[in-house]
Amino acid sequence: MSEQVPDDENERSPARAGNRTKSSAAKMSEVIKRIDVSNSLTVPLRQAIDDLLQLAAGSVGSAVASLLVRDGNEGGLKFLTATSGVSDELLALRLPPGAGIAGLVFSTTQPMAVADVSNEGSFWSEADRRTGFKTVTLLATPLRANGEMVGVLEFVNRPGDPPYPPFTPAEMDSASRFADAIARLVDAYEIAQLIESLFNYSIKASATATSPAIRESDLREWLERSSAAPEHRDLLLLWVSLREIVTRGSGEREFCRNLLEIIARFTKGQSGDGSNFGF
Repeated sequence: MSEQVPDDENERSPARAGNRTKSSAAKMSEVIKRIDVSNSLTVPLRQAIDDLLQLAAGSVGSAVASLLVRDGNEGGLKFLTATSGVSDELLALRLPPGAGIAGLVFSTTQPMAVADVSNEGSFWSEADRRTGFKTVTLLATPLRANGEMVGVLEFVNRPGDPPYPPFTPAEMDSASRFADAIARLVDAYEIAQLIESLFNYSIKASATATSPAIRESDLREWLERSSAAPEHRDLLLLWVSLREIVTRGSGEREFCRNLLEIIARFTKGQSGDGSNFGF
């Protein structure tokens, strides 16, 4: 004869199961929250930028080289790094659009060499005032990547004591060559920052989203609020849309792939002589 389980035991069993489920869900959520890919992509890129900046300073013959990158989408700039190290005061500085020699170079996309900044009305002295540094002679070179301005490369002063000889045309050419390589790294660094942030947000959002549709909507809203460069933001918005499409099935993936190939041939034809659109 089988032993009957008391009614109160039967009532407690589902409760225990429910508690275990809630506990497991809480633990899983905690594990997901601890996932952090911050700097996993940006650290090697930042190191490459620092190394190349140091090499550029030696090649051009400057005492210091610094790198300013775009701050928002209105033409403002901020300091990313410098061969002398970047203080908290310098990192906190924001150059308004068009401010200083760097702002002028960024807005005009033309390099500029100044033998003595005290005679240059456009010089923005706030960085010197904040850091105690004294800029005398300066060479500023625009940074362009994929047709977009991404920042300004500055070479400041000469080794030793003033007076300093001005930067020469040959040194400006050398600065321009380094600027091309550094601009590509800066562009990669900026999109890597956005990818890291998006991945972290996506992982944490997946723990609370009640459906894939809500999760995709959250990602789009997060990206649209981002202050990232428009071309980087749009690239990842496209990625979110494509990811949603390709998860629907093989037919959707094939259709999407064919459509992208048609667009690629079209744009390739447009960039050519214009007589053949690639179809």
